[in-house]
Amino acid sequence: MKRISIALGVIIALLLLVGISIYFFFPGTLVTLTNYTNASGAQLEDKELDLNGYTVHYFISEEIDPQKETLVLLHGMGDDKNSFVQSAKFLAPNYNLILPDLAGHGQNAKAEDKDYSIRGQVEFVHSFLEKLDVKKFHLAGNSMGGHTAAAYAIAYPEQVQDLVLVNAAGIRIPDHVVYGGFGAPIKNKEELNQLLGRVFYKIPDIPGPVANHMIGQINSSMDFVNVNLVSAITNGKDFDLTDRTQYIQAPTLILWGKHDQVVTFDVAEYYNKTIPLSEIEILENGAHSPQLEIPEEVANSIHTFIQKPKTNMISSTKDDHAAKVQYYRWYQLYEGELSPQRIENQMSILSDDIVIKSAAGEMKGKENYPSRLSAYKGWKNAHHVQNVSVEENENGILHLEADIIYQNVKPDGEQSKYSIHYDTHLQKQDGELLPKFIKLNIQPTGNLEITPFESAYAKNRTLSLMHYWLLNMEQLDGNVAPFKEILAENFTLDFSTSTPITSLAQLEKWLQGTPSQLKVSSHTPVNFKVETLEKDKYQVNVDFVWRGVTKDDKMLKATTSHTWLVIDNPKERFAKIKEAKVVQKEPLSPL
Repeated sequence: MKRISIALGVIIALLLLVGISIYFFFPGTLVTLTNYTNASGAQLEDKELDLNGYTVHYFISEEIDPQKETLVLLHGMGDDKNSFVQSAKFLAPNYNLILPDLAGHGQNAKAEDKDYSIRGQVEFVHSFLEKLDVKKFHLAGNSMGGHTAAAYAIAYPEQVQDLVLVNAAGIRIPDHVVYGGFGAPIKNKEELNQLLGRVFYKIPDIPGPVANHMIGQINSSMDFVNVNLVSAITNGKDFDLTDRTQYIQAPTLILWGKHDQVVTFDVAEYYNKTIPLSEIEILENGAHSPQLEIPEEVANSIHTFIQKPKTNMISSTKDDHAAKVQYYRWYQLYEGELSPQRIENQMSILSDDIVIKSAAGEMKGKENYPSRLSAYKGWKNAHHVQNVSVEENENGILHLEADIIYQNVKPDGEQSKYSIHYDTHLQKQDGELLPKFIKLNIQPTGNLEITPFESAYAKNRTLSLMHYWLLNMEQLDGNVAPFKEILAENFTLDFSTSTPITSLAQLEKWLQGTPSQLKVSSHTPVNFKVETLEKDKYQVNVDFVWRGVTKDDKMLKATTSHTWLVIDNPKERFAKIKEAKVVQKEPLSPL
């Protein structure tokens, strides 16, 4: 017995000696063992595969259960597949998990010929998942991984079931740099803590030998990150998703560590405003990479979102369309002849006590508006809208903001071009479909290089028509009356699922059919294009991504492709649809 005790003591002493040796002399081994332990606890297997001659390293669930759905987790820039392993432990019971090293990260080679742009990472992930024969999955990503996930959901909408953006980059905001790299080499633990302070809410107390190991790792990859990765991302495709987030079809959770010092909360708010089915959740005790600080909380948020019914996320987009109808109508007056009838049409979008602030000064009261217009006589104007967002305030006011590129040619030939930010408020009117402007704040934001004048009238005119069409389609009350104003004589509406509609009576019957079975209808227009066929005649091509909830709470989706022949009389409130051809791009199916 004594000999056994002595032997055990020797073994323990040896183990302690090995542990101490690893801690002081081989801290990298300790880090590797820690990562291995975390991955093992999440029942993940460390694997690799060949992707066209490039070796990809990844974690995947040890046992793939066909009854479970798949969840793919993408790490951020300079990180690796271990980023989500602690959260993975809490997700493993419910999902088949895949955590890849992104191109140029982790154990994957930093090959000079790889495309490290966001689009390049999207295609890398797509090819990787194709190789694994994974076609449908939930997708989550942090920072650059979230940026990649958002771009992936735009590029391959049919594959992404749910999207989770964890402090994701991807939205370009003035004076805000996300992809700044690591900066100068780190000299000591104090400088390491300064770097970690940008990522963590509470800086972890890292032992000296491990801190030195981390400093060595960061410094060794610094040139690659600062030069190759940052340059590829900022100069490559999908760097700025600002104008394309509306194309994200997947229900989206914007999961945000409250104390993020890398990506501002403005980015989270923009994602939430522009992704049709989205919601924000704030993590009080997290910063830029909350999965490293509060992994269980992050896992619970992801799981809860994926599992919960999405019925309440589908809300009518009527207010959005109503505000945009008036917004695009605002430009139409300035982009054509200032005739009395067109001025009268413009007056109808303004409240009696309208307040307009611009470089021309402040104007109060609708009665002062016509005299204000005299300064613009003979001008050629074009308003190229870059982005527009609408949200309803607590008091029911619609707050619309937009950025445009403005071009102007004065009667004497003088030209100008600059960017403008619009901050506007519209108020709903009792008994009327369309709201009215109560405030417009028009603020120039910068001069731009003069380029040949390009008219924006056709686009703004037909966008106003399109949003008015969608506004009326979402009323779900079977009322055909508002359509009279936007349908030309002898119109034809071919919805492809029924006999072409050629009269208001037929349209009314259709409106009282399928739409009457819904309690919520939502349309997101994408891929809008307008072509001028001849004077006052346009062809519009646009896809409508539709989401709806039936009266018995079934969620449905569809995407239709529309081709319209539009006839325009500039003196009328709206252009008119002469012909509409509708094709099912994505058939009606459960969401």
